[in-house]
Amino acid sequence: METSLRTKALYVLLFFLLLALLPARSFAMEELKVGYVPGTGFLEENRPGHMQGNGYEYMEFLSGFLGAKFIYVPCINWWEAGDKLNTGEIDLLPAMPGNYKTLPFAQRTDHVIARFPMELVVQDDFSGGQVKIGTLDYNYPIPSLPQIAQEHGFHYELVTFHDPAEMKKEFASRALDGYIQPLLHPDKEERVLALFDRVSYRLLLKQGRPELFRRVNAAMDELLLNQPNIRNRLNDKYERSKGFPLVLSPAETAYLQTKPTLRVAVLIQEKPYFYQNENAGWCGATKALMEQLEKDLHVQIEIVETSTPAEIQRLITRGTVDLVADVPSDFSWLDGLGLIPTQSYLDIGFVPITRHGADLPEKPRVAAIAGLYETTTFVKAQYPEEQIIYFPNWTECCQAVSNNLADITYLPRAAVPYLLEATSAYNLSAGTEQIFSSTISIGVSKNADLRLWQIINKEINHLPPRLLTDALTHGAQESIRFSPRYLLYHYPLQTALLIMMVMGTIIGLFYYRSRTYNRQLAKMEKLACTDAQLQIPNMRYLEHNIQARQQSNDKDHPSYLMALSISCPQENNHSRAQWTESLQAAARDLNSKDWVQITVAGAITGELLCLCTAANSQQILNFAAEFITDSEQPGDGQWQAGLCPLAGQNLATTAEKAALACQAAKAKGAKAKLWDAQLEKSLSQD
Repeated sequence: METSLRTKALYVLLFFLLLALLPARSFAMEELKVGYVPGTGFLEENRPGHMQGNGYEYMEFLSGFLGAKFIYVPCINWWEAGDKLNTGEIDLLPAMPGNYKTLPFAQRTDHVIARFPMELVVQDDFSGGQVKIGTLDYNYPIPSLPQIAQEHGFHYELVTFHDPAEMKKEFASRALDGYIQPLLHPDKEERVLALFDRVSYRLLLKQGRPELFRRVNAAMDELLLNQPNIRNRLNDKYERSKGFPLVLSPAETAYLQTKPTLRVAVLIQEKPYFYQNENAGWCGATKALMEQLEKDLHVQIEIVETSTPAEIQRLITRGTVDLVADVPSDFSWLDGLGLIPTQSYLDIGFVPITRHGADLPEKPRVAAIAGLYETTTFVKAQYPEEQIIYFPNWTECCQAVSNNLADITYLPRAAVPYLLEATSAYNLSAGTEQIFSSTISIGVSKNADLRLWQIINKEINHLPPRLLTDALTHGAQESIRFSPRYLLYHYPLQTALLIMMVMGTIIGLFYYRSRTYNRQLAKMEKLACTDAQLQIPNMRYLEHNIQARQQSNDKDHPSYLMALSISCPQENNHSRAQWTESLQAAARDLNSKDWVQITVAGAITGELLCLCTAANSQQILNFAAEFITDSEQPGDGQWQAGLCPLAGQNLATTAEKAALACQAAKAKGAKAKLWDAQLEKSLSQD
């Protein structure tokens, strides 16, 4: 047993020893150097350490099938790249533009990496005649150039350059009227007069490396088997996405001069594709497309209003319209409408619409629009005819599902929010994944001149990359009015919480404003009912409270109004302050008496008024005299009191009589005097 363990340990040790002795390259991915020329647009380092471009992506996909890691080596120009390939400084040279015979030591792979047209770039004021055209000494043959010159009415002299930078410098100085190069920068600002002689780009290797050549060809075979559309996809991503230059032939330009107005119908008239705003003006992505056609082709677009495919067919038959926008890219289907589709410019994904929370039955009723491409190609292929219910438009399809007349319908994803809002069908839900998509193009009347179809195809290639997506995004950003019904259907808990928060906020605001108002009112009321000098209640306060105090009095204890007066001091700050303190102290002492209910400042300076209660007149006189006797006399002053029963009299009259009684007490040197009939009679005689 011990011997067996030792043997196994020895085998393991020998295995790791062999691994250590093997060459390191056996475990590392093979590295191959790839040459490229910066600035060509095919393969670029757009920022330090970051590569991009048609050629770069193709080579990176190829590296996976080749099992190699590519190291990219920049070269000054294609001649230097060829020299480095010859000397072995690089292993591969992708997409060298030009005549490969200029590199006799190189061999081409079997498959094409990409294809690009040649372009003739001319000065903005190019008008023909005898011109000088620049070309590169390694450029592709240009057999179509004589025909281009004949069509555009010019004769040319070719000027050959070794360096593309030198050629463009001569063009910038206007020493050249134009130059020829592959179309690798479609978004350039220069004027492109013509595109011609579409040429192929291949991968170059140095002869004498048959094994690498075989492996590269096999890897390219494998790449095309797994990604057969890779060249078209990369071309769309890096070339077409930038917007091709609009290059019209003289015949096409002449046609547009005879056709200043194009009449266009639109098949999809739903927001955000094509719709009318509040001012009856057309808006949406299709409107942006029409405006771009007007701008680029220098024509006037006239919108012909339609509503159904059948109506469009009648307009086409009568020759009323030239183009129909937003039609499916289906030659066979459009043939029945008398149209020919252009290349596509938009994909529209359709999603299912069902009632929120409802299970789809085994045989659902489907709401659809009769005659639509989507109905013919998808709905009828998925459901038997007896389950399909036809409606004139998508709005009524939504309403049918909402009202339980149908169980499901299919709508364009981008139009769903607007259709639900327009129909108030907030009990509906849209699927998150599109079920099918429709590729959209412009339909050209079969009766129209073929040049119109060619022109529109070129214009679609020329569209700004983000024209339609930006227009659709702008439409999606427009305000959608989410009503309480919509929110309650889709977000019941959140909506309830939101309503509670809003109501709580409103109630809180009302409470705060009411409390603030009451505080301010109370503050103003207090200010109005307070004597400014003595800072005690005044006659207004007494008026507001006297009725309640009288009602609370015992019937056996009538109410009296007492006027307590002290002679006003002479005008000096010390005596006035002392006098004020005496009045305030007297008011505090009076309020502490059981027989005094309210003490306020009187209307006359130096006077206090008290609402008092007593069993009878004699008792109230005794209370007043006792208070005066016990009170400290202010300086040279002397307190006198006048009293008057309150029963049956208003406050002002009673206060006046009490003040007169007080004066009578002062005249007679008495402490207190009660208003009575005798006093009233004596005052009337005076």
